[in-house]
Amino acid sequence: MGPEFRYHLLSIGVNRESNGATVRSAERDAFGISWTFGQLGYWRAERNRCLTGPQATPAAIDAHLSHCASIANLDLLMIYWSGHVFAIDPIVDALARQENARVRVLIVDTCHADDRMRKLESALDALPHPQRPVALASCAADGRARENSVHGFFTGALLHQLRRPRRPGTRSLDLLDAFNRATDEAVTRVGQDPLFSTNGAGRLRIPILTQTSLPFD
Repeated sequence: MGPEFRYHLLSIGVNRESNGATVRSAERDAFGISWTFGQLGYWRAERNRCLTGPQATPAAIDAHLSHCASIANLDLLMIYWSGHVFAIDPIVDALARQENARVRVLIVDTCHADDRMRKLESALDALPHPQRPVALASCAADGRARENSVHGFFTGALLHQLRRPRRPGTRSLDLLDAFNRATDEAVTRVGQDPLFSTNGAGRLRIPILTQTSLPFD
């Protein structure tokens, strides 16, 4: 057997109702991403963390982001955030400071956050290419354009791609291909293209560590 594939996944879901911005599916989004990667073999509890409800306070999230930046010898660091985004700087800082990770990925599914998306874009553009994560951030105009009663439209499309049947013996997953297909599927519902930032990678393959049937449909 080859060396162990070392990963850390952090999925965050923050529901919120204020100022006309109603987000109710973010916690289900975060759980769906965490669970789906668990079914692909990324199941170790200490490496696949999901923060929702009282666990998803700004202080708790900042602590987890700081931990992400400190983990040594990672092959993959992925941060997923759905719903209300408290701040951009701690997210980008955690990804930029994680110099050991071979692959760094950021996925955001939010709404009513144009100012944060502009800040995210600027922060990513300012990073040197070796420190820049692959980032995909969908921002709808409001809660109605972001989600239905089950998932955010973008997250639902991404989950659909991650869960689609594969030929027996398939050993890897191209996240960039999943991102592109999810974008095509969701853009008509969300109403605008997501922010996409890359470090120049043409493909973003990660191993399928195990393949378990997914009891979702």
